[in-house]
Parts: sequence; structure tokens; C-alpha cells
Amino acid sequence: MAEPILCKICGKRRAKRACPAVEGDICSICCGEQREVSLSCPFECEYLQEAHEHEKALPVAENEISNPDIRVSEEFISEHEELLLFSIYSLLQAALRTPGTVDTDVLAALEALIQTQRTLQSGLVYETVSENAVAAAIQSSFSASLSDYQKLRSEREGLSTVRSTDILKMLVFLHRVGQQNQNGRPKGRLYIGLLRQMTPDTRVDEQAPSIIM
Repeated sequence: MAEPILCKICGKRRAKRACPAVEGDICSICCGEQREVSLSCPFECEYLQEAHEHEKALPVAENEISNPDIRVSEEFISEHEELLLFSIYSLLQAALRTPGTVDTDVLAALEALIQTQRTLQSGLVYETVSENAVAAAIQSSFSASLSDYQKLRSEREGLSTVRSTDILKMLVFLHRVGQQNQNGRPKGRLYIGLLRQMTPDTRVDEQAPSIIM
């Protein structure tokens, strides 16, 4: 009788499921305990998908909601659907292109982007860059996409550029959504997974500009 295959993580319990993160078989206990903790689980993993569908996001206290002085109404989101789709797509692409990105990196990037827009509204042109290197890379990618988007609207579509106040509101909205969709795991990507579900194509295109109209 063949010896049972032991879990590649603990080496004690019988392995019952394939784990793409360790490229081997692991037990269900280690899967549950180490998922997005010590393991960088790919979105394609069926057990990660199942976990994201059923796990509850961490609660956010009312006094912790991002930028409470900025009001973002349902009407605003409905009237700026194009900006919303562009922002979701560009943020997701920036995250997927940056190795090691987790939800907290995306939120840090949004925080820096929000602060930059707030400074711009005060009359100063100064970019706040996140001290988090991964977040800074996401921020840079998103800012480049936004610049291309504005140029496309102006030069090719004959439309006015999006107002900084509207960009600020959209960034705050995305940050609030991110706050409310975290599982608290060190390598958690519940929010990034949500962004993937909100876009029609989640493939990373290194050649095409990150713009959707």
C-alpha cells in the first residue's frame, strides 16, 4: 500500500488539495490557516475563490471612513460611469502589473493619490508619493494612465478634461470601497479580487495603454 502524501507545509497531516502557491499538495488546515498569510495565493486557486465568496470583510468604524468631509453621492457615481470604469480598470492594471501587490498597497496608493488631488485643489502642484515602494509604483502607473486619459479626451474626443474635484471624489469612493472589502490577512487581496470582478477583462496588457472609453 502506497504511503499517504503528507502536507508540503506542515509535513504531518495527509495532503488533500493541490496548492499552486507552493506547487504541491497541502492539507485543508494549512490551507485555511496560511491562505494569504504566509502564502501568496493566485486568484485562479479555487479554494481562494471560495474563501473570498464566503469570508466576511473586516468592519470599518464610522470615524475611520476615508475623507469624511468629501460627499460622494449615488447620483455622482451614476453620472460619472465612464470615470468609474476607467479608474477601476487602471487601478487594477497597476496592481496586477506590480509584483507582490496586496490590498494594503492599493489603499496606500489611493491615499497618496487623494492627498495629491487635495493639494492640487489648494492651488499647489505637488505630488505626494507613498513611502511604500509597491504603493508608489501603483500610484505612478495610475497617474500615467490618468494623464493619457485626459489627453485622449481633449485631443481625440474633443471633450473637456475631467475636473480635479471629480477625480478626487472617485478616488475617495474607491478608497472607501477598499476599506470595506479587506479580510485583514497580511497578503490579503479581497479588494483586488473585487476589482477583477468589476472589469470585463482582467488580463494584464503590457503594450496597450490602460485606457477605456
